[in-house]
Amino acid sequence: MFRDAGVPAGRNRFSCSLPTWELLAELGHTFGWHAKGTTYVVPVTSRATMPALRNYQPGGSQDTKWVEAEDALGWAQALERAKTSPHVPAMIEARAAALAVDGKPAGDLPPGRLEEFIEFAYGGAFKFAIYGERSMEGGSER
Repeated sequence: MFRDAGVPAGRNRFSCSLPTWELLAELGHTFGWHAKGTTYVVPVTSRATMPALRNYQPGGSQDTKWVEAEDALGWAQALERAKTSPHVPAMIEARAAALAVDGKPAGDLPPGRLEEFIEFAYGGAFKFAIYGERSMEGGSER
């Protein structure tokens, strides 16, 4: 994990596995996040005036997507609500069991990861893509 000098801790970078990213999105939706949609990060030379809305499924490093600040804030607020729910541990366990049946890696949340992503999302708009085989990275733009 990398943070630029002068940027508050936790707000410049966040990395996680793809199953963890999907779990964070699922928890956000469950606890009231109304996703606005992402857009592709387009080059400055692009003629696009209004980028089309996309989903939150990450692409490769050449297909980086952008989450607007308002959307990131809504996601963080929904995850704050999730933190206080007594149902979240059972939700995570049930999801891991379902993924295991399909032979997929579990989307667990190691201690502190939920809080780390919440802090990151409160930092504002960010971009995300897959870097490496199954690792996600997002960088906030301030």
